[in-house]
Amino acid sequence: MSITADRAALTDPARLAAVRRYEILDAPTDGQFDTVAATAAAVCGTPIATVSIVDADRVWFAAAKGLDGVAQVGTEPGLCASAFCAEGPYVVNDAVTDPRTLDHPLVRGELGLRFYAAAPIVTADGHHLGTVTAIDATPRELSEVQTTVLGYLADQVAQHLELRLATLEAVRAERQLRDDAEQRAVAAAELAARMRAAAAVQATTPHPEHCQLGGTAGCTAPAELKIADSWGDSAWGCAPHAEEAILNVRSVFIADEELGGLAAYLNR
Repeated sequence: MSITADRAALTDPARLAAVRRYEILDAPTDGQFDTVAATAAAVCGTPIATVSIVDADRVWFAAAKGLDGVAQVGTEPGLCASAFCAEGPYVVNDAVTDPRTLDHPLVRGELGLRFYAAAPIVTADGHHLGTVTAIDATPRELSEVQTTVLGYLADQVAQHLELRLATLEAVRAERQLRDDAEQRAVAAAELAARMRAAAAVQATTPHPEHCQLGGTAGCTAPAELKIADSWGDSAWGCAPHAEEAILNVRSVFIADEELGGLAAYLNR
């Protein structure tokens, strides 16, 4: 893949949206990812291994074995910034002779990287998030089995990200339900207080004996509260039916004693 194609993959809006969706960037260390990195190093026989998430302008390490104090690197092409968008394993046996990597800062710099093998982390909907990588300062080759296991580890990371996301969404949904229930309880308590206060005021106002809000079935409960709507219609009801109407019918509210509607205006 060319440098131009690498850059396009890095900044692809759909891919970056997928990276954000999993909320993994800069998250606290996940023990599962540490285990994946350690396994990658053990399987490939390298002193360094990482679980990397590729952002638009950085490669962030969700886990890193053998890179103490290093949390992220740049997105220079040739290593992670190229490997993450590969369709399969990306292996550099000797970075100082491989044209893809010979000018990379990690190859020419203090790390002196010589061997690099990565498997892309790909979501179920096809977005490439990063890599599981094995690194060494000595040239080497991987067997087919080692390369296959590296791919399995990348798949495991993708599956763990899905589980992590599902857990986050479940926790948020539960919190939202709890918040909604608390808000409904507060609103219900406020409505009940308003209804009690209005009923106390309206108790001395002439009104029908029985609830008028029972519909075709009727209601024989005492009329306690007058309610109205924005059209000027009004009726007396028992507390349960009045509350039901206020909650379920738009523009219904507790009538005050001055409410007379159009009839009062016409008879002024």
